[in-house]
Amino acid sequence: MKIDPRPSLPSVSEKPAAVDPIQPVSPRQGARFDAVLSKREVRARRSLRAEAESASAVEGINPELFSTARSVELLEYVLEYVVPELDAEPQVRELAQALIREEIDLRRSLEEQRAEAQA
Repeated sequence: MKIDPRPSLPSVSEKPAAVDPIQPVSPRQGARFDAVLSKREVRARRSLRAEAESASAVEGINPELFSTARSVELLEYVLEYVVPELDAEPQVRELAQALIREEIDLRRSLEEQRAEAQA
């Protein structure tokens, strides 16, 4: 004897339960929804416009942030604090340290050349 674990299907004589029809949206609800949606779109456009305007403002940027001294300072920080904490093989850390030291030396020599050219 074979046992079938699937549930039995309803017989043809059984009818499924009646489903209530979906009620249409009243015109007032549709108008309110459209009004709320348009307000959100306007706020989103204003927000994006304000962000774009603030991003394009350059008067607050300090040019010293891009100077050689600042970049060397950042590279030294990475060399001293970040690279030793890397979860990598010792060879990879040594390579990273060598590359960063080389970049620091290159930036310092370029700064010296600029200073000599201006003098």
